[in-house]
Amino acid sequence: MIDPTKPAIEGAWPLVSLVMPVFNGMPWIPEAVDSVVGQAGVPWELIVMDGGSTDGTREWLTANPRPGMRVVMEPDKGQSDAIAKGLAQARGSILGWLNADDVLEPGALAAAAAVLAAHPEASMVSGVCLIIQADGAVTGRIEPPPDGSRAGLLRWPRNLAQPATLFTAAAFRASGGLDPALHYAMDVDLWLKLARSGPAILLRDQVLARFREHQAAKSSRAATAMVREELRVRLRHGLPPFSRAALTLVRWAYLRPAKHWLLARVRRGR
Repeated sequence: MIDPTKPAIEGAWPLVSLVMPVFNGMPWIPEAVDSVVGQAGVPWELIVMDGGSTDGTREWLTANPRPGMRVVMEPDKGQSDAIAKGLAQARGSILGWLNADDVLEPGALAAAAAVLAAHPEASMVSGVCLIIQADGAVTGRIEPPPDGSRAGLLRWPRNLAQPATLFTAAAFRASGGLDPALHYAMDVDLWLKLARSGPAILLRDQVLARFREHQAAKSSRAATAMVREELRVRLRHGLPPFSRAALTLVRWAYLRPAKHWLLARVRRGR
């Protein structure tokens, strides 16, 4: 088992490559970068893909170079494109991405590497992810689903916690990679493609990351669009349209927004 408190021995463990897509990531990106730089126990690289920030992110990245961090500043076509371009440059045999407003837990990369080393049949590993607010206060947690098989992931109406999920480079190459046409559910699509190569190993008692909720986050600004895209992705992957998972997503994506719209009209007297 990897000791996450000790520095990595070169060649003893596989390289873990993380991509960090960012566009106007202040004030969160310093904490996100530090959470990667502080990882011990395995060798890692961090590829930061800045798509043209104008809020001080570029200046901070330039002024704060870190060993193991590579910064690429170039335009992209959105988050999926930035992540895909970063992963194309990754040298590691274990891959993942961390958004610039999220945080890794200490020892997360070592824990993931140890699990994948012990389970060569697996395509990915996913753990618990805490939900934090803008000030860092913990307000909830995202638990892994009960079944890490492809069928289990497909029928679970919630997503694996993306910041707490890492995957093998071999499974990623076999999957065909991220779909750049997807803006919200590219991770759901990727998990289901990865699961064709092997199951997800689920760490139900280990927190690997923290997901930050704030008003500027894409998941907050476009929650309904995100669920609708996820429903389309799951149906495309074979989710039965009248299954419990599909009907749950329909309720979240269409019925709940319609209810809120009708209530608002009633309150306005229209």
